[in-house]
Amino acid sequence: MNSRPIHVLLVEDNPGDARLLGELFRQTRDGQFTLTHVDRLDAGIHCLNETVVDAILLDLSLPDSQGPETLVRMHKAAHGIPIVLMTGLEDEELGLQLIQAGAQDYLVKGQTTAPLLARALRYAVGRKRLEEELREKTRFLQSVLNSMADGVVMADEEGTFRVWNPAAEQILGSGPAKMKIGQWAESYGLFLPDKVTPYPTADTPLARAIRGESVTNALLFLKLSDQSEGLWLNVSARPLRDETGLIKGGVVVFRNITEAKRTDEALRDSEARFRAIMDNSPALIFIKDLNGRYLQANRQFETVSHLTQEDLVGKTDAEIFPPDQAAAFRDNDRKVLEADAPLRFEETALHDDGPHTSIVVKFPLRNADGRCYAMCGIATDITDRQRAEELRQQLAKDRLLLLESTGEGIYGIDRQGHCTFVNAAASRMLGYLRDELLGKDMHEVIHHSFPDERPYPRAQCHIHETLKGGTGRKIDDEVYWRKDRTAFPVEYSSFPVIEQHRVIGAVVVFVDITERKRAQQQLTLSHDQLRKLTARLESVREEERILIAREIHDELGQSLTGVKLELSLLQDQLSEARPALLNRLESIASLVDATIQSVRRIATELRPVVLDQLGLIPAIEWQAQEFQTRTKIQCRLDICLRNAPLSHAASTAMFRIFQEILTNVARHAKASVVNITLQEQAGGLVLEVRDNGCGVTDAQLADPQSLGLVGMRERALLLGGETTCTGIAGAGTTVRVRIPLDRQPG
Repeated sequence: MNSRPIHVLLVEDNPGDARLLGELFRQTRDGQFTLTHVDRLDAGIHCLNETVVDAILLDLSLPDSQGPETLVRMHKAAHGIPIVLMTGLEDEELGLQLIQAGAQDYLVKGQTTAPLLARALRYAVGRKRLEEELREKTRFLQSVLNSMADGVVMADEEGTFRVWNPAAEQILGSGPAKMKIGQWAESYGLFLPDKVTPYPTADTPLARAIRGESVTNALLFLKLSDQSEGLWLNVSARPLRDETGLIKGGVVVFRNITEAKRTDEALRDSEARFRAIMDNSPALIFIKDLNGRYLQANRQFETVSHLTQEDLVGKTDAEIFPPDQAAAFRDNDRKVLEADAPLRFEETALHDDGPHTSIVVKFPLRNADGRCYAMCGIATDITDRQRAEELRQQLAKDRLLLLESTGEGIYGIDRQGHCTFVNAAASRMLGYLRDELLGKDMHEVIHHSFPDERPYPRAQCHIHETLKGGTGRKIDDEVYWRKDRTAFPVEYSSFPVIEQHRVIGAVVVFVDITERKRAQQQLTLSHDQLRKLTARLESVREEERILIAREIHDELGQSLTGVKLELSLLQDQLSEARPALLNRLESIASLVDATIQSVRRIATELRPVVLDQLGLIPAIEWQAQEFQTRTKIQCRLDICLRNAPLSHAASTAMFRIFQEILTNVARHAKASVVNITLQEQAGGLVLEVRDNGCGVTDAQLADPQSLGLVGMRERALLLGGETTCTGIAGAGTTVRVRIPLDRQPG
């Protein structure tokens, strides 16, 4: 029951109707209604501002307003106060239309009774209160929906979307409008968690809710467009039922968990990377809790300890390692936890191949609040490094011993040419103390000269080339200067020192070659003296040959000729009566003729007359013909000059070389043809003899017993020329002799 009466404002200009309504009000229960009557619309609107009105009885036909306009004006001024219309019988259809326009009810004049009037007013006021409560709940519900971070969408039983909150619009990019589920699914890409398989429209959470199912925390992937990266949604759905339990639709609540999903994926990726780094690290990595129990270890730790992750987790060092070793590990752990800071230790552990030393960095692990909850350790095995360092130190000692024990001078320089090290032999040869050389510019040290001499340019120094180009050099003859400014010849090699593909310095090894050069000079002098002696002997031998040939030809030849003449006279004086004696004389004469021929041959071999009388070219032609006649080896001559302007000694030497070549062909070549070429080339006389024999070998050419080849080379060398001999197996031998021509100035 109401605590106070319902105050009614009656707007009626017909006095009879007003009295009738007043009478009907009086017939109702006492105190249920109070009444205020006005006859104009403006008066009624003014009254609304002056008093509290719970309901309005409004006649549509008033002096200052007629028809629907009356309701419109009053409804605007009433601000939600329920209005019950008073209509005539003929206006009943209009009353129904105006109820849809905002009126709560209508009464037909002449047909209204007191109970009907009371019921209409009470229903109007009650309905208005229910509408206000519903409106307030709707506002509250809308406020809740608007403030929710989760998207909320409601659809009716046909699958048409009816309600969605701003969060849904924000997540989806727009409201679903008045679409059905199937149409909306076609506008967006909805996929299963594999992000590839389309989500079946009939199985979407909202579609299932409309069928009466409940869905909780379904995971789906939404692509708003082909260019979008997509969203991850966590979706729950419930069916909507009326008071009878009939399904009237469904509601779906979804949350954008894309960032959380990405965070989870990033966390999983980070954990996978962390695990990959741990398992592929050559160092031993482990994590212990504050009580020293292992929480995690990497694969290398498992390999060294021969324990699996399952066997290791939850155990302490005392349960894994020998007591002394475990105590040392635990003591270092306590130091880290007490210092609450990273510390570095050198720890020793027993491995399969013996004790190993590691550098271990241990540091506290903290949670988000900054509180230490565990300790991590990274152990790097330095056993091999220690062994390598010991080996390096030993090698350094050995190298230093080698550098000091060698007789060669050795020093190192940096990129700028400053001395970095020097051995005793180098400092002794240069005349400096070792400390005087270290850090000095070695170019200035080894190439300084007397004040009146021109300094040696750095750019021309081959050591500088090594520093600049990074290539080693070997110099057979260079001059170094001592501290006392005396020079001495050296032979040196420079080697670049390269680190990370960059030249950082050089090492120079040098030898004092003073004694070697002196020995070479003496050897050269001896060679020159021997060559001059050989030349003199050859000259004397040729002179002796000429003398012997002349004496044989002149003296012995004349004597034999005289004997022949005497035998001829004696043969003429003997009578034919003594034929036996005459035959004997003829035999003696024949013997004398043969002896004369032998004398001529010997004289010619000792010294061909044609060489002295006609020169080198005819002598070669004669010798070739003589060789062909004697050996049956065909000789082909190709002489491209008329005369050879050579000295007597040069002609003789060239002829003797030619004779030696032919002798070798006859003895060793097994040839059938010899090609002989004599021509002038670049101011020199070139003799080339090529046979088609078996070919001389490299071993035969290098044989020191091949005196014929040695003799040919020496003869040419005495004339300032050269002799080359090449052979191809099965294709013959070629001997090429070149000597300079004698050119007299014109």
